[in-house]
Amino acid sequence: MGKDHFEIRRLYGEIPFSKLPGRVYQKIKDAIFDRVNEYRAGRIYSEISDGEFVNSLDGCALSVSDLIRCFRSRQSNKGGPKFFINPIEQGNTIRALEKEFSKDIVGGAIKEADKICLHIFDLLGSGEVKLGNKINWHCDFKSGYQWNPKKYYKDIKIPYGKADIKVPWELSRFQHLSVLGEAYWWTNDRKYVREFVNQISDWIDNNKPNFGVNWRCTMDVAIRACNWILGYYFFKESKVINQQFLFKFLKSLYQHGCHIIKNLEKSELLTSNHYLSDITGLVYLGVVFPEFKDAKKWKEFGIKELIKEMKTQVYPDGCDFEASTCYHRLVLELFFFSTLLVVINDNDFTGENHRETAKKIFGKEYTDRLYEMFNVVLHLLKPNGRIPQIGDNDNGRLHIFTKREVLDMRYLLSLGAIFFREPKFRVKEFGFCEEALWIFGKEGYKIWQGLKKNCLADVKSKAFPYAGWYIMRNDKDYMIISCGPDGQNGKSGHCHNDKLSFELCIDGTDIIVDPGTFVYTSYPEWRNEFRSTAYHNTVMVDSEEQNRFDGNDLFGMTMDAQVKLDKWETNGEYDFLDAQHSGYERLPKPVTHHRQILFKKKERYWIIKDILTDKGKHTFDLYFHFPPMKLEVDKESPLVVCRNAKNGANIAIIPVEPKKLNISVEDGRFSLGYGAKVEAPVLKFSKIANCPLAFVVVLYPCQCVSKYLSSIATIDREVHHRLEEYD
Repeated sequence: MGKDHFEIRRLYGEIPFSKLPGRVYQKIKDAIFDRVNEYRAGRIYSEISDGEFVNSLDGCALSVSDLIRCFRSRQSNKGGPKFFINPIEQGNTIRALEKEFSKDIVGGAIKEADKICLHIFDLLGSGEVKLGNKINWHCDFKSGYQWNPKKYYKDIKIPYGKADIKVPWELSRFQHLSVLGEAYWWTNDRKYVREFVNQISDWIDNNKPNFGVNWRCTMDVAIRACNWILGYYFFKESKVINQQFLFKFLKSLYQHGCHIIKNLEKSELLTSNHYLSDITGLVYLGVVFPEFKDAKKWKEFGIKELIKEMKTQVYPDGCDFEASTCYHRLVLELFFFSTLLVVINDNDFTGENHRETAKKIFGKEYTDRLYEMFNVVLHLLKPNGRIPQIGDNDNGRLHIFTKREVLDMRYLLSLGAIFFREPKFRVKEFGFCEEALWIFGKEGYKIWQGLKKNCLADVKSKAFPYAGWYIMRNDKDYMIISCGPDGQNGKSGHCHNDKLSFELCIDGTDIIVDPGTFVYTSYPEWRNEFRSTAYHNTVMVDSEEQNRFDGNDLFGMTMDAQVKLDKWETNGEYDFLDAQHSGYERLPKPVTHHRQILFKKKERYWIIKDILTDKGKHTFDLYFHFPPMKLEVDKESPLVVCRNAKNGANIAIIPVEPKKLNISVEDGRFSLGYGAKVEAPVLKFSKIANCPLAFVVVLYPCQCVSKYLSSIATIDREVHHRLEEYD
């Protein structure tokens, strides 16, 4: 009879499980075992003694002092574990940074580090907030909501509509430690080491294992462990890292690993970026701390699961399966950094053969698909270096080395170029990104310099059919159309009602955009607003959603809208997409939305034709969302001109058959990153009509509207000619 059974009998007495129905039995059993685990967490496992921790190590020490002596004697250049932040290379890295980048980078890093020392944080749209001399790790500082630090982690609830649980989680990910580390490498000022030591010590003292909000989500436990390790390698040679702190730090990291392995976010039906984060944390702990008795098991399990999850979570075309461009970045970082850490610690790694070593350890299929994930980024990036917002954007990252706009993901290409020695990832207009020097050092910089340059003009239109992302581009003109399945194998998760929606960037300027995400659980009504059909550049029928929202589930939808691709064609003269979705076929009078988009590359204009088929009278609304800019409506033409005051980039939006078409400019919202939103205009074309019906709209870049008006007849004839070709 097991130990758990005795615990149950002692706490609850005899329970006649055999007489209960199966489902009731399982629910009661799960609840009882949760209580048993809570009892154990509070009385036994929440805090192991120093002696117990030393005894749990893999025979490397007999006492605390033995452990610290053993740990300090490890040298990465003498057989000890290697990390991509290498203190031995501090001087070389700093000199390379000084050569490649301006002094503004140095000043910026020091300025941000000084704010952290004052406990000033800007997280998830909060703006700069000073948290005081003592950080409250259990608080959503945006709302003031407080979680009980003595509450068992499985009983912690998400306070829907009251506060954002992501705020304390984000703060406790400690992604700001890299900023402190970089400032220390620039200045050798010990105040940054002291801040590192003080913050981690304070967190450990005020976050008893298994209790409080910061043990609630295993993903965040794992990301915290990864960033603690990253921060440590910036400071490990400093004398401020004394024996007392180092022992406390190592013991807490060991408990992080034990918590992760016991609380893996995995079900038989689904794994996602959460589970991938969990195994990344285990890989970090297993590789960097071989002294832990479970290290080998964690590392081997992590590698095996990484290989498995690459097949599960990444499509053959290289796209993440969660229907989100921003989650593609998070998942790529998780795969990349864990792979890199394993590679550089392999005996066959020479300093340059990253790809070959990865193939040996992870296999060709895994390594090739990791390569394709970077290739997706190459094509997704708009000419301004930002990624389009398809699906959710919660600012999710593993490590943050440089302060940059949330959607600026150029740095990923620098990392991919060096790891795979791939010239096409070295895009001249995007340049070399600072992150690559911190991660790969001087030797990585040499690899970069030896690669032939690519340019935006050579990055062509591209289809990613599994994800349903179709990209039309010609030099600095760019459009992406979303034609994909609902994310997470149809479980919705991070997808939006964006079927046949698009983003448009002209001459490197964002013109028509996806409004983004804003928030998750803190404002349920805004969550649903931003993922709604009306918040995307597509057609809405009878004010109905493409996919109906699934009750109170803020990450669920019914799978009403299935996309069918009818044609995709690309060449040097034009791109053409023809697709349809079934979201409105459930209506009492069914409607099929069919969209055709033609991009004339040399002439630089787009024709969008929306065809609504089947029968019945309906209300049709066609939306175009913009970043903050000025819209002017000429109802005589009719003509809508969008003016960007910053650089004079204008676009005319012309409905070809405007009869009985209501044209309005409405107040909308635009979110560039999680937790932040600004007012932005929305152009809306509306019509009440019988099916079949077609909207035809031309998007025409123009510096001079009068010049455009003189050629409108020619364009009009061209529109009808082109549409007849494809009908």
